[in-house]
Amino acid sequence: MTKTVITIPADSQPVAHTMTPMDLMAAAMERGVDADQLEKLLALQERYEANQARKAFAAAMADFQAACPTIKKSRQADRYTYAPLDEILRTIRTHLDSAGLSVRFSTQTEGSVITAVCIVSHRDGHSETSQFAAPVDPNMRVNETQKMGSANSYAKRYALMNALNLVASEYDDDGQAAGTQMISDEDAATIRDHIDALEIDEPAFLKYLGVESVEDIPQSKLAAAKKAIERKHKQNR
Repeated sequence: MTKTVITIPADSQPVAHTMTPMDLMAAAMERGVDADQLEKLLALQERYEANQARKAFAAAMADFQAACPTIKKSRQADRYTYAPLDEILRTIRTHLDSAGLSVRFSTQTEGSVITAVCIVSHRDGHSETSQFAAPVDPNMRVNETQKMGSANSYAKRYALMNALNLVASEYDDDGQAAGTQMISDEDAATIRDHIDALEIDEPAFLKYLGVESVEDIPQSKLAAAKKAIERKHKQNR
């Protein structure tokens, strides 16, 4: 008996396809749906798109942090160095563009405190915010407008650093520290409480740890910070 073999062209093979809410909506509309069902499908599509955008944002942030170098502290202020906002933006702009990310700021002023809000957005639509409040320093030997400008720049700088998990250093480490984990907000608040209660020289304390602010203390230096506080506590007894 002769067997007949039928060959199916490759381009005729069935292709597995994951149904999206949009596909379900199109199929439902072909069959005819009422307004309530259509509204539920629209809500499902919105949740689906938002979830996809969050995933794209997370992937973009991972790509950015892997590529972004450590920010160089190039400006001197009293007893510490820091990275000015314009240099931070110049350093990260190319890496932000490559990852499809962008940043913008808004500010709020309440009394003598300026709060900067940094909004990080991805091209697929998802965005996240980080805010930082900075008091206007009344002891600065400049006019009131310059005092406000200094606090505004300071708040924006830290809001941006926190939003993108940036690391600033006096030394260039070719990006190896870009993913450094900072101490938690609770640890930062506790350390600040100890600084106030024990009357610790904050600039000297921060210089000892090699950071610009308490919020900049990396997790790896938390133990050293606690030991320094404990030494001060013993001295005060």
